Amino acid sequence: MVRKSAPLAQQAADEILSGIRSGKLADRDGLLPSEAELSQRFEVSRATIREALAKLEHAEVIIRKHGVGTFVAPPQPVIDAGLEELESLETLAERIGLETHMGKAAIEERAASAAEADRLQLAPSDQILSVARVIMAGKRPVAYLIDIVPLPYLRQQDLADNFNGSVLDLFLQRGQPVLSHSRTDIIPDAAADDIARKLKVKVGDTLLKLEAQLFARGGKVVDYSLSYFVPGHFHFHVVRRIPMRRIGKSS
Repeated sequence: MVRKSAPLAQQAADEILSGIRSGKLADRDGLLPSEAELSQRFEVSRATIREALAKLEHAEVIIRKHGVGTFVAPPQPVIDAGLEELESLETLAERIGLETHMGKAAIEERAASAAEADRLQLAPSDQILSVARVIMAGKRPVAYLIDIVPLPYLRQQDLADNFNGSVLDLFLQRGQPVLSHSRTDIIPDAAADDIARKLKVKVGDTLLKLEAQLFARGGKVVDYSLSYFVPGHFHFHVVRRIPMRRIGKSS
């Protein structure tokens, strides 16, 4: 039963997706229950179910066959990555054989906003390079990435015509700055109007957002990034180790 604060259609889509992933919703042939059955099951209107199914069809999770029914789509390549090791999206995609390419990048040198300056340990008037771009898998946008870099580390003229979308890979290829680590916050986020247009999703659809600071040795922040991922194409996980108890200590 759907009883959350998000839009009903998005909640219903999430519930249907959960049922598909658990294997409890579709039959052996991948056929989903009818709209009427789903409506009764999740206690929402058929119009809400219809909108939820449209979202899942747009995300290529289901296939709707007129006069036959709604089926679970064949599995798509999914980028499955642990967050313990920092790698670019392009590197992760290449590892599983998923061909990606970058849409037209929006690149500009400008003054940092107050929020950007705070994350980058700069003064608000300091100049930064902003690199924003959509990453495509086939004809579908699957991620929207924004990197904010202080000008001493990267300028617009440093980005060649064959820039592939990864500031991280560019730093690693150059060997400067010498990188240390990244701090990343993982946030479920409702798609705002401008992000929704770029990723071809509906306003309010749930995206996975990674907000990260990339540090060089010595503690300087050399990149502040915002990454928005369309669900269904990515699975991130964290391996958490259990600390060894000291010998002789009681629990």
